[in-house]
Amino acid sequence: MIASGDLSIGTAQQGGQIAIRFRDSGHGIPEEVLQRIFEPFFTTKKDRGTGLGLSISYRIMQEHGGWIDVESVEGKGSTFTVKVPVRALA
Repeated sequence: MIASGDLSIGTAQQGGQIAIRFRDSGHGIPEEVLQRIFEPFFTTKKDRGTGLGLSISYRIMQEHGGWIDVESVEGKGSTFTVKVPVRALA
């Protein structure tokens, strides 16, 4: 979301995982970009950023048995869902 909009965050437990959903009312992500957002060094920001944020986040989630998924429709916003396994505290 560039200037304004709505952001909602929700959580749910699904089996042995916790799901955290981030939904925004931004401009959405074009399909050709959406397919590449988790690639290292991929960025649409020509003058700033390294394109590492989402790829590092994705790798961290995988290393901990979780994952990140994204759904987006241009003009309607995006939803990122992060799922992590539930682990008992020692």
